[in-house]
Parts: sequence; structure tokens; C-alpha cells
Amino acid sequence: MKRTIMKFITVTFLAVSWTGSTWAIHDLFRAMDADKDGKVSQEEFSRDMEKAAFDRLDTNKDGVLTSDEWRMMDFLDESDKKQEVFRHIDTNADTGISFPEFSNYVEKYSNIEEAFMITDKNKDGSLSPDEVTLRPLFRLITIRY
Repeated sequence: MKRTIMKFITVTFLAVSWTGSTWAIHDLFRAMDADKDGKVSQEEFSRDMEKAAFDRLDTNKDGVLTSDEWRMMDFLDESDKKQEVFRHIDTNADTGISFPEFSNYVEKYSNIEEAFMITDKNKDGSLSPDEVTLRPLFRLITIRY
């Protein structure tokens, strides 16, 4: 029986954390609550976390992660591995990672669901204003290659 060895790269991004005033926390909740129903669903939470991570990586704020922006990140020491990961996420091979490409990848290979469950203290399936006190720090992507 042939064994396949699967390798993993864990990419760690720190999402923006809000600490400080009550107003900042309320602003964070309002930003996460996209449908303005007074609670943050898992979908809203995931979308917010993905967008915060993407915006942090998109240093020139043009809506596309370029190969140069990707190379500037310090999650991998080996340049060839960074490019391998970049090519894997850039599904249309246009030399840039758009937010939809990034989001599709994150949906498959992230721990955002786990971060949501930890943040949902009362386990009711949504976040209330008192549960949203910061964007948690999380391991965003585990890349299999």
C-alpha cells in the first residue's frame, strides 16, 4: 500500500483587534452586522474576518493581492513556497488574487468557524453586541500541498 505524505503550511494572519472605548466596540459590531438585525450571524462574521485579513494584505488597497504584496509577507521563509501558495489561490491565473478568490480559498481552509464558535459565548448561533468585543486573532489558512 502506497502512503501519501501530505504537507501543510500554516499561514497566520492577525486580524485587526479593537480594544479601547465602548464606541469602537459598538462600531465594530455595527460593521459586522451587515443586515442590521441586531446580531451577527456566522456568515456575517466570516465575511468580516475574510475582508479584514484581505485588506491587511492588500497594502496598496487596489483590491487585488499582487505577487509583490504576497512576497512581502513573512509567513514563509522560502520564496518558492510563497509563489506556490500564491499560484494555488490565484485560480484564474491572472497574476493577482481577487477578494472572491481569497474568500473561496479561506472558506475551505480556515478556522473562522472555530473562531465564531469560541466568540459565541452563549452558543445561540449568533453574536450579540456583548460578545463582539474584538476581532479575534486567528489562524486563517492551512494550505495543503
